[in-house]
Amino acid sequence: MKLLLLATLLTTVSSFTSPFAISFGAKSNGAKSNKSNKPVSNGLPDWWNAGVGVTAPAGFFDPLKLSENADAATLVKFREAELKHGRVAMMAAAGFVVAEVYHPMMASTINVDSIYAFQEFERLNEGPLIPLVILIAAAEGAVALKKWQKVDYSTKATFEATKSGLFKMNESEMPGNYGWDPLSLFPSDQEGQIERMNQELNHGRIAMLAIAGFVAQEEITKQGIVESLVSGDAFPFDHFLFFF
Repeated sequence: MKLLLLATLLTTVSSFTSPFAISFGAKSNGAKSNKSNKPVSNGLPDWWNAGVGVTAPAGFFDPLKLSENADAATLVKFREAELKHGRVAMMAAAGFVVAEVYHPMMASTINVDSIYAFQEFERLNEGPLIPLVILIAAAEGAVALKKWQKVDYSTKATFEATKSGLFKMNESEMPGNYGWDPLSLFPSDQEGQIERMNQELNHGRIAMLAIAGFVAQEEITKQGIVESLVSGDAFPFDHFLFFF
C-alpha cells in the first residue's frame, strides 16, 4: 500500500494530458499490408493497431475477453470509459489523501477520514447532490452530443433506421480527446504520443487500484490514510515479516 500510495501521488500530476487524434503508418497488431507495403485497414482504430495500452508487465490485459471480436465503435467506447475512470481515480486518489491533511474549502470544519467526509458534508449542507448530479449530467450530455452516433427520433421509420447507433460512439473519435491541453504537453511525434497515452492509461489504472485500496484500508483500520501510515497500522504484517 505504501508503494501504491507513493506511485499514485508522484504520477498523478503528470498524467492529465488529453490525447489528440493520431494516425500511424506502420503495420501492427493484425493490420494487413498490400504488395506496396502500404497499410490496409483491418477495420479497427489506428491507436488500437499501434498497441496503445499494451505495456509491460501485463501486456495485453483482457482476462474477460471483452475486446474479442469487438468492432471499432465498441473499442472506442471501452477505452473512453477506461480513460474517464482513470482520470477520476487519479483526482480521487490525490484528493483522498490531501483532504485529510488540508481541507479549507466548503465546510472546512469537517475533519474526518475521507471515507466519511462526503456523508458529513451532506449532513451539514442541504441537497449537495443536486448540483453535482446536474454538473455530471451536463458534462456527459456534451460528450454524447459530440462523440456518440446520431439516432434520429423524428419518426418511427428514422428511429428504426438509426437505432443501431444507440449508445455507441463514433469510430473516428479519439478516446479521451476533449480538445483540452492548456500546457501543450502532448507530443507532436508519433512515438512520443504513444508513450504519453500509455503513461496516462497506466497512471489511471494504478489510481483505480489505489483509490479502491484507500477505501478498503480506512474501513478496516478505522483510521485515515495518513494516520494509518504514520501509526503503522496500514502494514499489519510488518512485524510478522520482520522474522524472515
